Parts: sequence; structure tokens; C-alpha cells
Amino acid sequence: MSPTSDQPEIELDAEEQARANFYALLARLFYAPPDDRFLRNIATSDDDEQPSGTAGSLDMAGTIEAAVSPDATSLDTTWRNLVSAAASADQAEVADEYNSLFVGSGRSEISLYVGAYTARSSVDTKLVALREFLTAHGIQRQAAVHEPEDHLAMLFEVMRYLINEQPENIEEQKFFFDSFVWSGGTALCNAITMHAGASFFTHVAAFAKSFLLVEHDAFQM
Repeated sequence: MSPTSDQPEIELDAEEQARANFYALLARLFYAPPDDRFLRNIATSDDDEQPSGTAGSLDMAGTIEAAVSPDATSLDTTWRNLVSAAASADQAEVADEYNSLFVGSGRSEISLYVGAYTARSSVDTKLVALREFLTAHGIQRQAAVHEPEDHLAMLFEVMRYLINEQPENIEEQKFFFDSFVWSGGTALCNAITMHAGASFFTHVAAFAKSFLLVEHDAFQM
């Protein structure tokens, strides 16, 4: 499931482009194990000469200061930890970790669907509301996709889409973030960082949570 639009590309300012880039990066990392090229892109993203990323630009150097929240310091630290982890990561080991944590045989160790971190009585209600939001914005399930729409990668991709397509509509972004991303997303990140089998994805989750904290603080202003 991938948001698409016939609207002309909107040129974003530096802060909004950084937000969109962060969401694109996290969507890719939670969607599937990163390959060698993607790991290298992260590992060299703070170099003077940066490679082009496979999930939008990975030009993250110098964009942290665009965040106005006190949590920006934590964001900077967790980002640099992720860069360091990517530099020393082995692609095969990262893939094994991803499959062990999020796929597994039978039930996964950690669910990447935020409904797993929502009160059971409201899971169906939230999923219906999510589907209604996606339909209203022209985002449809691909025929080959049968999983629920509340996969964390999908939610991050929708946030990227809203920033790129509706940068002026902060209230719409805030509604989606508060309704579908914030609570379940932070709980999911906590589950990853506390799992004994997590290594590379501990850094992914720590960075994701720091970014969500910055977003949450900014939306409250």
C-alpha cells in the first residue's frame, strides 16, 4: 500500500523536507530488512559527499537543528547512534534480526502493527477510522496486500505523504499523528528497545521514538 498523487511536486522548506525524509527513512527500515546499499547510505549520510538515498534523500546532517523541541538533542544522539550502527552492521545479520523479531514462524516476537499496542476494545474502531481516513485521501490497498493498514511502516509513509502533499495543512497531519501514530508507535518502539533479541533495531527504535517525541512536542505548540 503506497500513497500516490497526480498533484505536482511541492517544494518544501528545510524543516518540512527533513520531517518528510525522516518519515521516509523510518518507513523503509520498518517495512523490510535494509540491504547493503541502504545501510551504506545511512552510515555515510553525515559525510560531505553524500550518496542518494533509496527512500528519499538521506541528507540528515544539519537538519536536526530544524527541530524546535528540547527533544532535538536526544534526536541528534539517537541519529548518530543509528549512523554508527549502520556503519558496522552486517546485512545478513540485520536481515536475520528483522525476521526473528518481526516475522518469525507463526506469531512474531514483536508486532509491527500498532493495533497490538492499543486497548483491545478499540482496535477495530481505530482500524475502521484509519481506513476511512485513507479512503478520504485517495490511498487504497493494493490488490496483492492483505495485511491490516496499521503497519508502522505504512503509517510513517502516510505521514511523509501528508507532509509532501499538504505541507500547509498542519491540522490534518496532527490529526493523523495523534489518532494513529503517537501512542501505538511509541509503545512499539519501547517493545523493541526492551527486547533482548534486538540489536541494530534497538537503534532504529530509539531514533524513531526520539523523532516521534519531537513531532509530538511540535504539534502541541
